[in-house]
Amino acid sequence: MSSLPSVNRVAQAFSQAAQGYDKVAGLQRQAADHLLQHCGSQLRGQVMDLGCGTGYVARQLARQQQVSGILGVDIAAGMIGWCRQHINHPRCQWMVADAQALPLANHSMHYVVSSLAIQWCADQRALFDNVSRVLKPAGYFYATTLGPQTLHELRWAWQQVDAYQHVNEFVPEGEILAAMQSCFAQVQVQAHTITLYFDRVSDILRELKQLGASNHNLGARHSLTTRRHLQLMTEAYETWRNKQGKLPVSYQIYTITATTKAG
Repeated sequence: MSSLPSVNRVAQAFSQAAQGYDKVAGLQRQAADHLLQHCGSQLRGQVMDLGCGTGYVARQLARQQQVSGILGVDIAAGMIGWCRQHINHPRCQWMVADAQALPLANHSMHYVVSSLAIQWCADQRALFDNVSRVLKPAGYFYATTLGPQTLHELRWAWQQVDAYQHVNEFVPEGEILAAMQSCFAQVQVQAHTITLYFDRVSDILRELKQLGASNHNLGARHSLTTRRHLQLMTEAYETWRNKQGKLPVSYQIYTITATTKAG
């Protein structure tokens, strides 16, 4: 059973993060740039940016002349509101919707791209069913998502304090493949790691909160984390400090390429 929360809770967290999101979204930009490079110049026609956030990927797609239309979709109304206010491009449209229940016609998109969004979907099968349904025959789905080794330093540090789940858990590659193989004709998943470096543990926690990516798991501690618990976790995390005096934060990135069956 998934430990992820309801879509409403995820939507609220990211809506609240919308205004300051781009100031701290270094990882998200790196992953988005990697995804766009992975797609290359293949994208054309109608393209959906699923989990569009503040529209970073959609902006890049709008520069590609062969892309005739971009639909930015996000569960967070605050993110879509930000896009509507700040991105005025004739080929961009925006929609508040749940990726697990897309209100779109069958075979309405040539491509679907998604950068670091689908990890927040609790029902992976419903997600991939919806993506494959809205894609045209022989359509492509390109995505990046987070793997289970993400934030392993922070997870380990909290494990030295108590047995509660303080860090988000993400779906392993095998489960992603199993959920996708019945929906797509071909699926490939590649993994790499992005490591960011910080001066203080408090900086790490602050950035996760500002991104709306704090602990969303249902197994999270229900009572407030005490100052003593936080101190003990910080002391444990300090053991990860490298020779350059920095604290690492690792993100395992899965890059997904999937195609629907030909008509």
